[in-house]
Amino acid sequence: MSIEISNISKTFDSFKALSNIDLKINTGELVALLGPSGSGKTTLLRIIAGLETSDAGNIIFDGEDNTEKSTQDRKVGFVFQHYALFKHMTVFENIAFGLKVRPSKLRPGKEYIEKKVHELLALVKMEELAKRYPSQLSGGQRQRIALARALAVEPKVLLLDEPFGALDAKVRKDLRRWLRKLHDEYPITSVFVTHDQEEALDVADRIVILNQGRIEQIGTPEEVYDNPANPFVYNFLGNVNLFHGRVHNGKIELGGLKLDVPENTEAGDRDVISYIRPHDIEISLEPAENGFIAAAIIFIRAVGPIVNLEMKRIDTGDYIEVEISKEIYKKLQLKEKQTVYVKPKDFKVFIPEDYII
Repeated sequence: MSIEISNISKTFDSFKALSNIDLKINTGELVALLGPSGSGKTTLLRIIAGLETSDAGNIIFDGEDNTEKSTQDRKVGFVFQHYALFKHMTVFENIAFGLKVRPSKLRPGKEYIEKKVHELLALVKMEELAKRYPSQLSGGQRQRIALARALAVEPKVLLLDEPFGALDAKVRKDLRRWLRKLHDEYPITSVFVTHDQEEALDVADRIVILNQGRIEQIGTPEEVYDNPANPFVYNFLGNVNLFHGRVHNGKIELGGLKLDVPENTEAGDRDVISYIRPHDIEISLEPAENGFIAAAIIFIRAVGPIVNLEMKRIDTGDYIEVEISKEIYKKLQLKEKQTVYVKPKDFKVFIPEDYII
């Protein structure tokens, strides 16, 4: 089922939670609503579900306007961050609950319910736990049961609000992998809210990045990470270094460094900011003719295959974060308090008015 969100706005007292949101979600797509706290992502999810009413706009499922329909009539499944399982019911009874409480005319028979629950237990790989109670399950197991319960009523849309937010890092990673595999096998249109960039990049078909009630960018994980639409997106999706400089005749000057920016030959002279990921910085032990920037190493974290370096520019005192492989680190024999020379391998240029060059 496709979802069309048209001109949705929502205000709480004087706080503008959402402002003129337009979004089309395709049938069978897994879409992440990503953004910082207060960006409007959970409010938008609740409006899609019918748990919150909008001030303006429409929610359309498969071409049919659902704006005035109740949550029950929209036939959506909702998975909350804190599971919301019934503590006095077994795993089997929790999953079966949504089917058993249907009106008598719509309620399936006992045999159908039993068959459906066992199918879902197999789907979430928890057949042997049917008779256990939620208190006897781990956090990851409870979240899988919550998802199975949402799927039991055969929703047209699955909505997940920070589904893995209460779990530890290892469990979250395992469940992300499991959810992606589950969605491939059970392709239901799904929307999930998260503030975890890695989670969205790892799981979603497309990512909707929200900030202050507005959409900043929509795209695949590769598109939003490799081609951020503006400085907010660049900053939000991972660590980034800011180099202030000036563009003139297709070249950018960053301290003593001059680099080509041929896409900006018509821009003339102007101050700009270069955004550079830590892994896109090259390190040299000696200055080069094409102008590296001198920096002092003030901290080294050499745990795992990636070595993280914190540096301080000699000319401006600005801090620089750099990521290099363990092999390069050993080859250069880097040490704290050592002066080295850095140069961007890749970067994106913005002018202060947030206009992309």
